[in-house]
Amino acid sequence: MDEYLAGVPEPQRSTLAALRTTLRRVLPGAEECIKYGMPAFALDGQGVAGFASAKHHCGYFPFSSTVLTTAGDAVDGYRTSKGGLQFPVDRPLPVGLVRTLVKLRIAELGAVTDGVRREYFADGQLKAEGPMRSGEPHGTWRWYRKDGTVLRTGQFRDGEQVDGRAAARGGADRHRRA
Repeated sequence: MDEYLAGVPEPQRSTLAALRTTLRRVLPGAEECIKYGMPAFALDGQGVAGFASAKHHCGYFPFSSTVLTTAGDAVDGYRTSKGGLQFPVDRPLPVGLVRTLVKLRIAELGAVTDGVRREYFADGQLKAEGPMRSGEPHGTWRWYRKDGTVLRTGQFRDGEQVDGRAAARGGADRHRRA
């Protein structure tokens, strides 16, 4: 990400650096990476927010075809496409708008109906994870505290909880997510 930004001219560089700082504050649990050739923030490998420089604008990319549509009035005044939002080269996006777009993307990531669902706290820290089948929890689920330790676990079969327990305080069930 540093290398990408170093190659961007001013004022885009300063504007994108400000966006990076905002995203780091909004998503302290996210990984900084490069996705599709642009700087990005990801949770468990899934893109949440990316940004890029162009000659006459900067772009914000939520890695989703529906986030900007769902954002509705929040993105009024910005040029949008199916996958991106354009903003001026010399004016960073408002923090409130970035928070809204990140929140919408995180909600999408947690909407898995078949496969492993991961739900996140607003700051990108993992809140819960477990398998889903036909829209129902099925298998072993874990819920986490904000500090990353296991709060409790539960076993599900076709949406019905068949076993669950609270994590032992300081015991073997303590788990810190990397």
